[in-house]
Amino acid sequence: METLSYKQFVGIFTTYRPSRMLLTMAFTLSLVQTGLSLVIPLIAMDLVNLLIEESFNGLLLVGLVLLFVTQVVLSGLSLYLMIYIGEKVIVRLRDDLWNRVVRLPLTFYDKNNSGEIMSRITNDTNVMKNFFIDHLVPFVTGLISIIGSFIILFVLNWSMALLFLIIFPLAFFVIKPLGKRMYSVSRDLQQETASFQGDLSRVLGDVRLVKFSVAEKQEAAEGTKRATKLYHYGLSTGKILAIVAPLMTAIILLVLVMIIGYGGYQVATGSLSAGALVAVVFYIFQIINPLSMMAQFFTQAQKAMGATERVYLLLQEEHEGSRDPVKEPVRKKQHTFRGIRFSNVGFSYDPERSILKNISFTAEKNHVTAIVGPSGTGKTTMFSLVERFYAVEEGDILFNNDSIYSYTLEEWRRKIAYVSQESPIMSGSIRKNVTYGLKQAKSDQTIYEALGKANLMSDIMGLPKGLDTEVGERGIRLSGGQRQRMAIARAILRDADILLLDEATAHLDGQSEALVQDALNELMRERTTLIIAHRIATVQNANNIVVVENGEVTDQGIHEDLYKRNTLYHQLVNRQMLSNNYGA
Repeated sequence: METLSYKQFVGIFTTYRPSRMLLTMAFTLSLVQTGLSLVIPLIAMDLVNLLIEESFNGLLLVGLVLLFVTQVVLSGLSLYLMIYIGEKVIVRLRDDLWNRVVRLPLTFYDKNNSGEIMSRITNDTNVMKNFFIDHLVPFVTGLISIIGSFIILFVLNWSMALLFLIIFPLAFFVIKPLGKRMYSVSRDLQQETASFQGDLSRVLGDVRLVKFSVAEKQEAAEGTKRATKLYHYGLSTGKILAIVAPLMTAIILLVLVMIIGYGGYQVATGSLSAGALVAVVFYIFQIINPLSMMAQFFTQAQKAMGATERVYLLLQEEHEGSRDPVKEPVRKKQHTFRGIRFSNVGFSYDPERSILKNISFTAEKNHVTAIVGPSGTGKTTMFSLVERFYAVEEGDILFNNDSIYSYTLEEWRRKIAYVSQESPIMSGSIRKNVTYGLKQAKSDQTIYEALGKANLMSDIMGLPKGLDTEVGERGIRLSGGQRQRMAIARAILRDADILLLDEATAHLDGQSEALVQDALNELMRERTTLIIAHRIATVQNANNIVVVENGEVTDQGIHEDLYKRNTLYHQLVNRQMLSNNYGA
């Protein structure tokens, strides 16, 4: 989609609007207070005429004051209601965006910067909210005021009312080309803002990498470049507004001078009363303010459309699982096999380069199945297919003889516990991290039991706040071994049927590795376990070792047999043994 249509733009607001009753109430209040503001000049006209005739009427003055106070109160109420509606629209929109973002497939995140996605949910929706509250609401009430004032002006003096009709063609003649330019600039501005936020998110997220790489100057220069682009886009927006606002003001002042001059002439000739001229001036000002805001409304509308377009595109993204093929709508009730089976699986990220080809092997329950092979051969991709981050393109993956696609996405992923070499830890407490994603709350006793099985109990008990101790951003207050064992405790609490271990003991010292390995041995009981590992200590005791080369299974068996007959496996083992001896 190249540009957002006005129908789609309006559709965003109408989709997330609150109840019709609330909208009707707000609109009715606006109509009433606008109607009162239109009556006030007529009463003022009668009051001025009476004063000139030296027949002052106190009751009329009291009525005028009461009308004025009532109009102010109703104006405040209607404005609050419209602000409430605007905030309600945006909170519903952000809620929908948030829910969609967390459900988007990994293929979307492979192509989009996380900082840009954050910008859509925060900055772009904020632009939309400001437009609705600061410009759309005054536009609606102002339009009612302009129409009502014009009608009364025609009744009071049709010749002066006609002069106002000059404003509209002049205003739109000025605004139309500038509005198109504003839309283009605004869209570029929002995109650059998202890129700036994306870079900021990247740098702050990997600030330690920045510092030990001594890349501060490089990142500072990149930030300056981004900030300069934002500066120029901001200037472009300012230039357009600098042209629109003065031109509209000049046009309005010109017509105002003409009206007052012509009205004064009519009063002098006796064809118009002084009170009527005062009423005309009142109505002129009731037209001038909303009319001057209309220039900003149309330019800000283009800016809001630029932001809405990016939000709209995000809302059109299909959520995860919507494209997954359904191999077996109804699962079998009887099973002769327990575990996972890859059946002639093929997959590629890029149509021109196949990653996995005709992958077939079996991982039985209560057995450990290890996957080995050179880096980049597709081992982690196989795990991603099991987790349904991506859908298989050929063949199928079976669990207990049922296609994994016969389960709902949530139902399937709750059967999996995953421990990786990164062992991601979220900012928050230890309790929050080890129970993250669980459907039911766990008692402290259950959590302590899991921590004990993960060889982490002594570490936790030594902390002043125990389970409520904060781990810091990305678990920075924990050691690598502690993060690994916490991930294992999380997997124990998950109590899943399938266990995926991706280099779970990589980058650990000997003592930490021993503790983690003991925890893993506890975790692997009574489960279907798949392991990606290079360490012989992890692999050699596996019930089945699958050798993968160039995206294909070239051999499988136990350690002793593969070491004797498979050249690649023999080389991998010898290389690690040599590395271990060298390190010793």
